[in-house]
Amino acid sequence: MSMLWIWVTVILVCVVLEAVSPLQLVSIWGAISGVVALILELCGVDMAIQIVVFLVLTVILIILTRPLAKRMTKFPKAATNADINIGKTGVVTKISDERLGVFRVRVENNDWSATTEDKHTLPVGTEVSVLRIEGVKLIVSEKA
Repeated sequence: MSMLWIWVTVILVCVVLEAVSPLQLVSIWGAISGVVALILELCGVDMAIQIVVFLVLTVILIILTRPLAKRMTKFPKAATNADINIGKTGVVTKISDERLGVFRVRVENNDWSATTEDKHTLPVGTEVSVLRIEGVKLIVSEKA
């Protein structure tokens, strides 16, 4: 099999992976390096040199452009409506799982699953302060 078809295949696979990947900029460097290797093949350069150039160029492109790509694809964390509960006061209404330190808390007419930072259960009726939200669970502390 000619190296020409190998490089065309490498380029196509990298481009398709880039197109279907939910992450951005995961294989474009391989496609670029594949194009360079394909040009070397068309110029009659030895196969070993083509492979070395492909590998070295791919690594160099990743090293030089990955930090830039990460900055360009970093998106700020979006606040949700639930974040408005941070700092508010609630009341423990039910113990869900004493072993895991999980209980139910009512904060402004909304019922939440909650726990403390050290995973201990608070008695029903205890007033708590909402420290933060992890997933769908409030992390609370006993109100002083």
